[in-house]
This record gives sequence, structure tokens and C-alpha cells, in this order.
Amino acid sequence: MTDHVQGLIAQRPDLPVAAIARKAGVAPSTLKALLSDVQCGPDAARTVSRTTAARLLAVALDGLPHRDRGYGGRSADAAPALRHVRALLTAHPHLSQAALARAAGISLTTLAAALHDVDAGRPRRIQAAAADRLLALGTRTPLPEHATRRGDTVDAQPVADHIRALRVRYDRASTAFIAQVAGVNASTLASALIDHERGGRRGIHTNVARRVLAVRELPPPAFPRRSHVTEIGLLRRLRGLCAAGWTLPAIAQAGATTAKSLTDFTRTGTSTPAVRGAILTAWDRLAHRPGPSAQARRRAAAKAWDPPLAWDEHGIDDPDTIPSGTRMPGRSQHWDPSLLQHELAFFTRHGLSRPECLRRLGLSTMRARQLLYPPPAAPGTPHTTAT
Repeated sequence: MTDHVQGLIAQRPDLPVAAIARKAGVAPSTLKALLSDVQCGPDAARTVSRTTAARLLAVALDGLPHRDRGYGGRSADAAPALRHVRALLTAHPHLSQAALARAAGISLTTLAAALHDVDAGRPRRIQAAAADRLLALGTRTPLPEHATRRGDTVDAQPVADHIRALRVRYDRASTAFIAQVAGVNASTLASALIDHERGGRRGIHTNVARRVLAVRELPPPAFPRRSHVTEIGLLRRLRGLCAAGWTLPAIAQAGATTAKSLTDFTRTGTSTPAVRGAILTAWDRLAHRPGPSAQARRRAAAKAWDPPLAWDEHGIDDPDTIPSGTRMPGRSQHWDPSLLQHELAFFTRHGLSRPECLRRLGLSTMRARQLLYPPPAAPGTPHTTAT
């Protein structure tokens, strides 16, 4: 079926693919997608319904529109008119395609599609009257004047700078997502920014600017950029949350992802931007709160996973760093007064009481007292501290 269509295109290179689709009674986007998949190789080929295939196979070369009979015999080659339009857009940066389309009395979509085809070197025909009106722009027909800014708009530069700063601070912070957080229409915001980049003077609506500038923090799935985060660090964070009593569904919900995505990451060890953001967001929200699942804690303990407080933010992403305040399997901890004081200070900063600290460290109260307050050495006997 696609071979038949490609044969028609080879014999009629002047005819747009959309004309073949219209003749067959199928959507042009469907036919273009089929041809695009064929160019990507046999593995990308897709299937279509029997009705669509039959309609395309029924198209005969003689039944296709003739180049001289387009628009009822009133068509013309679009290249001269569109080259004139492209020259106007280059010479007058304040002009937009929409303004020229309105001045020539044609639709913006028609002008944009014709420009796209002519710029790509593809043949294109448009109505002869429309071509004449486009060629008259700047000669017989005056060009549109500079757009004047409405009274309810402001300069878009502060908004553009603010969005750029948010995208620098956050991963996955698209303009559409920022518009969603701000509660404004994404198309309106994108259109204003595009017009601003082209040097347009339209500005941006005051209410839109106020809402966008009020956005200071972005929620998930956007997350602050952390270039130092490693895959091992993400895995340690995920395991640490499980050790604190959080289940994978709860972690996924806090990070705005799915439990399956987290499971796939634990199996492959390779994170996607979505999983990366989800784990970092869940870590910030849950790391210093005990989870409700005793089963998650038991499973993590059976696998010797270290809890969140065993890591500090500077060492969790370093593969050579060992956790603080936890015993590694098969390795005994050598305690001395300075190390114990360091560990107690670390846990105390996170709100743990002295008994909770000692329980995390695996020390009894008596052993901790012996380390922190050793008995005085006997006269003549060098003082030693058991480790």
C-alpha cells in the first residue's frame, strides 16, 4: 500500500501528499505518518485498517488533481509570492506571519504551510488571487504598521527573565508547566514569549505577568537541579526511605511518579529524569519522618539497608562513602570518644533524643557512658580506652 503511494508521489512530485490523502478520503496526517514510518525502516512500520488501505490502493494516477486545474483552474505557483513574503519578514522584523496573512486576506495556516513547503524546496500551488494579494504587499498594498501595545499589557522582558531563571534552577520546568503552576493559559504565555523574542511590541497581559512572576517554587514533577547526584546516591535514598518505614507506593506518590518506575530503577540501576526527580522530591519530603509501614522497615533491615539519618548530603552520592552511625555487615565499629560525640551531634541535629541516638548506633547507655566519661586511670598505669 505504501509502495503504491510512493509510486504516485514519484510520478507526480508537484502534488502535495495532502492532495493524495484527500483523493483517497483519509486524513493527510495519517498518510504522512505512514510514509514517515516507512522511511524509518521496516521495524517502525505501522498497520492501518482495511478500509484505509483499500482507499489508498484505489487512487489512480489519472484521477489525481492536475497541476493546471487546481482551485478550479485558478491556481498559481506559490514560490514567487512566498519568496516575497519571506523577504518582507526578513526586512521588517516587527511584522508577523499573522499580520501579513490578515493584510492579504488569507488564513494564517495556509500561509504558514505554504511558506514551510517553499522553504523546503517542495512545489506548492495556491489560489492565483491569493498569490496576487501577497505579491502586492509593500507595493500596491501598504504593509501593516507596528503593533501598538494595549493599555492592559506590560513589557514581557521581566516575565521572560523569570521563566529563564526558573528553568535554570529546576529540571523538567517547561514553559507549559510553569504556566500550569501559575494558573494561566500555556498557549497565551508561549505566544507572548515568542512575540517578545522576535522583537514584537505586543507585550504581555498584566494579569498573566503578575501570576507568572508570583511563582517562586515549582512542585513535582519539576525538581531543583543537583548536578552532583549519582545513581548510587539515588539508590541509597530510595533504600533509606524504605528503611525508615515508607513503602514504594508512598514514595512514588510523594515524588509524583509510579511504583513501577521505582521498581524498574532498582532493577536496572539507570534512572530517567522523571525517576530522578521523584526520588529527590520524596527524599526531601519524607527522609526525616518515620514511615507507617513496619513491614517496609523489617524488609529493609533484613537487607541491611541504611536509614536516611545514616547519610549526610555531602557523602550520600559518593560511592566510597560509608554510612555514619550504622554497623556494616561483617565489620565491627571501633568507637572512641570523639567519634561517638560526632555521631551524637549528627543525630541530635535531626531531632533524635539521646536514647534514640544510642539505639541507632547499637550502643547501650552504659557503654556510651564509659566512652564519654572514662574512669580515671590508676596511678602509674597508662590510661587506655577500649574500642
